Amino acid sequence: MTVPGPSAIQRRGWAGAILWSLLVVLSIVLMVRGLSISTLILFGPDPVFDEETRVGNLHILGGAAASLAAALLSWRRGHPHWVTVCVAAPALLVGGVAVLMPQGLARHLAALAALPAAIAGITGGLVDRGYRRVRLQHPAA
Repeated sequence: MTVPGPSAIQRRGWAGAILWSLLVVLSIVLMVRGLSISTLILFGPDPVFDEETRVGNLHILGGAAASLAAALLSWRRGHPHWVTVCVAAPALLVGGVAVLMPQGLARHLAALAALPAAIAGITGGLVDRGYRRVRLQHPAA
């Protein structure tokens, strides 16, 4: 009778961690670009402002989609749960506010908390790099 060997945890390599972090950086860049495009100091009944808000919201939603993809990849790679939550924070906070309130400064206020959390998630993800389970082979007895 053979007894299956115990499983161990092995760290993942740097290539996947760097690509994952680039996806998170892409989401941050898209959101910052969308927030900068749609910043309205004085809102008037001008169609140009409406078009800028629409384009900015599309950038924000693209960044939210990239953030959700990075959070799913973080969970799949086996990062700690706090890393996954920090990476998903921009999608949930900034993207959620952009959907609920497409005009106004609420998106910018949400970004003040969510974007530093995403940077903390990148740092934690690069330090941890994720894990994968491997099965240790024992010689037959």
